[in-house]
Amino acid sequence: YQSLKQKAEQIAQLKDFSENILESTSVGLVAVDPEDRIDSWNSSMERFYGLPRDQALGRTLAEVFPAALARELEARKGEARLSSLYKFELDCASHRPAVSNIALSPLVSKEGKPIGRLLIFDDVTERVQFESQLMQAEKLSSLGLLAAGGAHEVNTPLAVISNYAQMLAKQLSADDPRAGL
Repeated sequence: YQSLKQKAEQIAQLKDFSENILESTSVGLVAVDPEDRIDSWNSSMERFYGLPRDQALGRTLAEVFPAALARELEARKGEARLSSLYKFELDCASHRPAVSNIALSPLVSKEGKPIGRLLIFDDVTERVQFESQLMQAEKLSSLGLLAAGGAHEVNTPLAVISNYAQMLAKQLSADDPRAGL
């Protein structure tokens, strides 16, 4: 009896340790069974997607996520290796648009039998916005350089013309009617 009690305590400690790891990560983690029913939904996923864990657990991916994402996840269901969706735009349950890199990894048992999938959501919304702003700033900078180059190309011949006009004006006598122009 004592041995069984120790084993149960060890299992409970391992379970707590595993759950602490899942809760401590900054990325959203969703574990699903072979029928695509959600088994695990961490707190980072709650914050990112805006759906409480108790409303996600037990439901299918198609019931929780937008149709476009559900189709992509279904299309990659049979893959036996890691795959990803890069900069996937989705509307969260909180009705806010978001951009996420989504990694899909098969979950396998010790015997190598598939037991589900792990979905990893990395929120890159702010990064995408900053990249967009940086690209806009680079475009404006290039436009400024182009305008400066064009102004230089126009100013160079104008400066030569102005210098010649000033030299010609100095050669005119004071009573010449063209001197006032």
